[in-house]
Amino acid sequence: MSPTTSRRIRLILDLDPRSDAPAGTLTAHSGATSPFTGWVGLTRAIELALAAGRGDGSGDEHRAPAAERAL
Repeated sequence: MSPTTSRRIRLILDLDPRSDAPAGTLTAHSGATSPFTGWVGLTRAIELALAAGRGDGSGDEHRAPAAERAL
């Protein structure tokens, strides 16, 4: 897909300000949420949301927990 024909995926990031590491939930436009803790968890949540938005399942190789797969 070329940059001129790409579509965007809207995500809502809710962060816990009391946490030392990034922690919270990532919510996709569909309403599916994925809780995360740490930078790796946030990155994984974003990867899963992008894969779901593309419809290719490419972010699901490692069988994420059900809450993450919901994205």
